[in-house]
Amino acid sequence: MNIRAGIAVLLWLQILALAGCTTIDMQHSLVQQGSGNYAAVYFIRPDTERYMGATDNRILIELDKKLLLKLVKSEYTLVHLKPGEVDLTIKSRTIAGPFREFKDVKRTKRFDFEAGSTYYISIEAVDGEFRGTYFQPRLVDLEAAKEMSRFMRASGPARRAPLHPRGSNPQIPFLPFI
Repeated sequence: MNIRAGIAVLLWLQILALAGCTTIDMQHSLVQQGSGNYAAVYFIRPDTERYMGATDNRILIELDKKLLLKLVKSEYTLVHLKPGEVDLTIKSRTIAGPFREFKDVKRTKRFDFEAGSTYYISIEAVDGEFRGTYFQPRLVDLEAAKEMSRFMRASGPARRAPLHPRGSNPQIPFLPFI
C-alpha cells in the first residue's frame, strides 16, 4: 500500500510541475479590462539550451516599473494592453563573476503599442560570459513567433487565442526529463 501511495504522490507532483507557473497581474494599470481598443501582445519565452541553472527560472516582466507577469521557459502568453509607449523591463537571476555568485539582472527596452495591432515579443537569453546571462526582449513577426512557439505551451489568455490553432501544432518531441 505504501508503494502505491508513493507512486501516486510522485505522479501528482509531476502533474503540478507540468502545469507551469506563468502568472499575469490582470490588475496592472496598463492591462485593458473588458472590450475596447487595445494592443494584443504575445510574450514568448523559448526554451534555454540547458535543462538546469539560473536561466531556467521564471523571469519577471515589468511595464513602466510595475510587475506585469512572471513567465516560465517554453511558454507563451497573451496580454491585452492599453495603447501607448511603455518601458518593458525583464528581470532575472544569473550566476556571474569570478566566484559564481547569484546576481539579479535586468534589461529595459521602450515599445510603442498601437490599438488594434498585434505584437510578438520574444524573450531571448543573451550569454554575457562572466557577467552572466540576461534576457532581452525582441519584436518578431507572426511567422517567427509561430516557428519559435511550435513546441511551446500556451498559457493564460493565449489558450483562447493560441498561435497554433487546435490540431495544427506538431507533436511534442520526446522529452527525456519527463
